[in-house]
Amino acid sequence: MKKTSIILATLLLISGALSAAPKKAAAPVEIKPITVKLTEANLAENQGTMQNQVFNADGSVTYDAMMRYGGGGISFFINGPKEGINLKNYSTVHVVFDYKTVDGWKNSAKAPKFKIVTWGPGTTYYNGGVDRCYFDADELSGTYEYDLDVSAMSGKIIKIAVPLNAWKWVEDGGSDEDLVKMTIKEITFLP
Repeated sequence: MKKTSIILATLLLISGALSAAPKKAAAPVEIKPITVKLTEANLAENQGTMQNQVFNADGSVTYDAMMRYGGGGISFFINGPKEGINLKNYSTVHVVFDYKTVDGWKNSAKAPKFKIVTWGPGTTYYNGGVDRCYFDADELSGTYEYDLDVSAMSGKIIKIAVPLNAWKWVEDGGSDEDLVKMTIKEITFLP
């Protein structure tokens, strides 16, 4: 009986010591800003009416975008074709681009409109994109900086674009053949 009591007491001590051992907290994961690489190697998809793309030495991309089919644009992988990010880890998407309407702009009193679109896994340019915001330029050409607040958004995304927004463009006096020369300079996700 003494052996049984000693074994039982030893087991209780060991189990108590194991359960009372302090647990190591997981190291916090540091979320760093991600600047999307605007390179040919990081190109996800082109919209059908996008033309004359040039990947510039300064890391920007220039192209002509037409208003037809919802608005021309080009999408890029955020950090590779498979990894993606979860929007809940970020507060802002900072976008900088130059734009200039091309000769033949139908309604010279109407400045171009833009949007920011993201895509999750298994989507294509025309299937599954989410329009995150819409914004209108005040002039026919210029530089636009926009900060999209994504602090209340979540979900995995792998691609992003800043295309033209052609919603009701023709009905409002424009032409679906109106062209805008775009130079996307920066798309950065900020924690």
